[in-house]
Amino acid sequence: MAALEPQYMAILKKVLTDRFVPFLPPLLDKTKPASEQQAKQLSRAFSAFTLHKLLDLAPQVAAAAVVDDFNDKGIDAIYYDASEETLYLLQTKLKESEQFKQEDALPFCEGVRLLLKQDFSSFNKNVIDRKADIEGALDACSYIKLVVPYTGDGISKTASDALQSLLDDKDLDEERLVKPVEYYTATEIVQHLLAERAYQPVHTDITLQKHEKVETPRTTYFGIAKLADLVALHQDKGKALYERNIRYFLGGRSDVNKAIKTTLRDDPGSFFYLNNGVTAVCDEIDQKGKNPSNGFRKFKVRGLSIINGAQTIASAAEFMAQHPGHSIDDAKVMLTLIKAPADGPFGKRVTKARNHQNPVQAANFASLDENQERLRKEIAHLGFEYQYRPEVVVATGTKTITLDEALRALALHQSDPRFPIWVKSDPARLADPDSAEFKSLFPASLTGATLINAVVCHRAVRTLVVDYEQKAPARSQERLIYRHGIYVIMAVLMKRLRTRIGTPSPIDPATIPSLVSLPLDQLRQEAVDLAVDPSTRRSTLAEGPLAHFRKMEQAIPFLIDLMKKHFGLGHFRTETNPERLNILAAEKKSLAHDLAERLAKAAPQL
Repeated sequence: MAALEPQYMAILKKVLTDRFVPFLPPLLDKTKPASEQQAKQLSRAFSAFTLHKLLDLAPQVAAAAVVDDFNDKGIDAIYYDASEETLYLLQTKLKESEQFKQEDALPFCEGVRLLLKQDFSSFNKNVIDRKADIEGALDACSYIKLVVPYTGDGISKTASDALQSLLDDKDLDEERLVKPVEYYTATEIVQHLLAERAYQPVHTDITLQKHEKVETPRTTYFGIAKLADLVALHQDKGKALYERNIRYFLGGRSDVNKAIKTTLRDDPGSFFYLNNGVTAVCDEIDQKGKNPSNGFRKFKVRGLSIINGAQTIASAAEFMAQHPGHSIDDAKVMLTLIKAPADGPFGKRVTKARNHQNPVQAANFASLDENQERLRKEIAHLGFEYQYRPEVVVATGTKTITLDEALRALALHQSDPRFPIWVKSDPARLADPDSAEFKSLFPASLTGATLINAVVCHRAVRTLVVDYEQKAPARSQERLIYRHGIYVIMAVLMKRLRTRIGTPSPIDPATIPSLVSLPLDQLRQEAVDLAVDPSTRRSTLAEGPLAHFRKMEQAIPFLIDLMKKHFGLGHFRTETNPERLNILAAEKKSLAHDLAERLAKAAPQL
């Protein structure tokens, strides 16, 4: 069992601090150092978090069940669920890597034994203050469940043996102890944290007129739906309705959306004939009653996701908001409803195939990448918004990250020297979710915190380089080097920020400009010195800066020379070992490519 990864530990601690610590019973011993008290509060809050997730308790209720303190006899929380007649006893361990060990289990076992004997003399005030309630729960409960939440890398054999010995102890004469102990692990913690930021599944009723059904190979219903009904669903469910669509609403400025609004205004009765229709997938479809007067039949649908037609519905919703007195009751659309998981291979295939009503860019299909949605959820926990698909209005501000910005920041963070040149010459290559380059930028190991930090650093460095360009003499070679070599210059400095970018928590954006301003000032001068003859102030590049920084064969050697100079690594040499050369050939890497990667990895950190 793997321990909770650092980025999720950071998210968990933030949730504990913000949501549970304020409702915990006051610490009994406040003589401990502040650092110990803070750590204790987080540990106590972890018990409340567990009860909140496992039993769906409100944070205040879960926090009130905590009895953990500096003397708790191993029991950290006590909660009685009257509806299930179950008494829950918790012992938690909030450690980044440590196993739940025998020395953790034994006090818990001792505390459980004392509690079952209703011997409260050794417990702390938190338990004694609840003595009457606990005695009542012990008298009324049918089940006693032991729960061990932990964030480390497993349960030691001696610890599990100690807990099992407690459950098997016939001298306790307690048949209500539930076997086995319930463990709440890093896997469940991550699932629950990410689920908090997921869009809630859409369960609703859909009505269709003149419907037909196809049984195989997929259960599918198609028929005529009232556009007004779909607009009402849009108004009620919002983005959750389109979670698997490749994009949200593109806005009324596109030609298609203008045409939709014109038809609704002038001839809503013809809308059915002029529109391509709407496609949705869902987890379950159950046929319900039929209205004999108009032939509409109701279907109960679970897990609904509209995968094509977002523009139709959202444009109509925008039209209705702009013209509240105008009726669109005559407007109808063909609706295809397919029983298929939206996140399964078939659902993704249908999504790709049916999205051609508006021009589609490869980057739009990032919405089908589960990794992007995971990152969005992680980033939301850290106080940022990650927009990885087009929006009608892209939110702006320092807390919003777009896919385009993420692509550029991550590309300049790579050791592979081709990425900063691709950013300049072929950005579409990086934005295609099916490309090897996109997958290199967004591996499963990429964390939300790393993406945030890369963007924060990218913003700070870019701002400074753009400022250099604006202050350089007009029409000078220096200005052109900053303008066209910006990605090469930024890529070199981003290598020096790798350690900070890789931290499991977001870094403070305010600290970056002062950190990078001096080394960046040195770096930009080094870039100019490599490209401009100081005596003539003319370019020494074979071609002008624009062409130079777009071509791999010219830009990568420049990048190598700049890294050598800036990192103080002039002693690095290309590989001459024949065996190594064969390996490079097999990997389709040039010696320059290999040297650039090694230089990038050797960059001194700021």
